[in-house]
Amino acid sequence: MRRPVLVLLAAVAGGLALAGMVDPSDGIPPFGEAGAPHRPLSPAEADRFLRGRLLFDRDFLVGDGVGPVMNGDSCRACHRDPVVGGAGGIDVQVQRPMIGDGQGGFVSPPETGELAQTHSRPGVAREEMPATIAFVEERNSPTILGLGLVQGIRDETILAREDPDDDDEDGIAGIAHVLTDGSVGKLGWKATIPDLRAFVRDAMGNEMGITVPISNSTFGITSDSDGAPDPEISQADVDDVVFFLELLDFAPRRAPTTQSLEGEALFTTTGCAQCHAPAMDGVELYSDLLLHDIQPEGFVGVTQGMATSGLYRTAPLRGVRDTAPYFHDGRSETLDDAIRRHDGEAAAARAAYDTLTQPQQEALVAFLHSL
Repeated sequence: MRRPVLVLLAAVAGGLALAGMVDPSDGIPPFGEAGAPHRPLSPAEADRFLRGRLLFDRDFLVGDGVGPVMNGDSCRACHRDPVVGGAGGIDVQVQRPMIGDGQGGFVSPPETGELAQTHSRPGVAREEMPATIAFVEERNSPTILGLGLVQGIRDETILAREDPDDDDEDGIAGIAHVLTDGSVGKLGWKATIPDLRAFVRDAMGNEMGITVPISNSTFGITSDSDGAPDPEISQADVDDVVFFLELLDFAPRRAPTTQSLEGEALFTTTGCAQCHAPAMDGVELYSDLLLHDIQPEGFVGVTQGMATSGLYRTAPLRGVRDTAPYFHDGRSETLDDAIRRHDGEAAAARAAYDTLTQPQQEALVAFLHSL
């Protein structure tokens, strides 16, 4: 069950806005609790962690330069379950409008960019979707918990797991998303983001319309037309948000039970662990971070770099119990349904799941809920 989000309401620009989930007087959760750092912090680090958390939870106002169009007015708006920095529900999904690329695939239209914005500042009209839009792909907000550990996995470790031509003939042909600078993408549904610094810069602009300081990064928007002085967030504040996210641990695992231990064994024998690798470089994430095509025949999706239509990054499963709805489009409300939607390279694993008895299927799902 999803934990209810408790928020206060405050009047902002003639409307209502979420005032946040974090009380400024709240300390850092003890190690092993949701929202805690993955290692002990010095007093100076603890102060910086708390500053970053408050910035992540902060509502940006018109005077701060939010918008003019945006999907939310805070980072927390889309990443809040089970704690600030977690996943987002169906209510905060974003839309990616697609046009044909002339080669049978689909890409983002240049008129609107990658996202069709959900909200706008008072008095600002949102863009209409161009008539050329062929379809719209939904995107669900993934959890950020533990991604500081994930970004530390070496590129070489990920590349070593590639099997683009299915040389071992197991029906699975994952590839790493090598970005234009030669680094390996590790974050995002299409593995288009290399690390949390790029993630923060990208999300500030695309999700909130907040401009970031100029740097050598290709991620982020450095200027806009809303009248607020650019950049609309300082480098020090960006650094503090990144520091907070890099230290966030995965949500704690639940104590194993007889049922979940049975499910763990089934997770391996059914083939789930072939893509949802339990650990890499000592990081227990249950993903290989590779792009796989697990979509049914005829599936149409967006192309981003090397991640063509049906290719999506294997989603890490740590804390998956708190990240419903599932899949990139949020169309699966339960883990059982998410498993049954696996196709393509995962067809054999899904078929193996289908042959299990109901108690065995419940045990496998119980294992996932223990993560």
